[in-house]
Amino acid sequence: MEYNIIIAPDLEGLASEVAGFLPQGWRLKGSILEHGEGFAQQLVRHTKDKLRVQQQQHQQRQPAKQRRTKWIE
Repeated sequence: MEYNIIIAPDLEGLASEVAGFLPQGWRLKGSILEHGEGFAQQLVRHTKDKLRVQQQQHQQRQPAKQRRTKWIE
């Protein structure tokens, strides 16, 4: 399991930073924390989530197979 903490000076910056990690299989853990220099959000990712995202990206890169059709005359 992997952990990541995102820190930003304002909520809008935090939201944009976190949004970049979500397509990579990261999930939100807990709530937004406020500290002296801004805001923080903890993210977590399981190994299976990381592998699933890699497999989906690999499948999207491969061209779709052409289906064979049989014509009836």
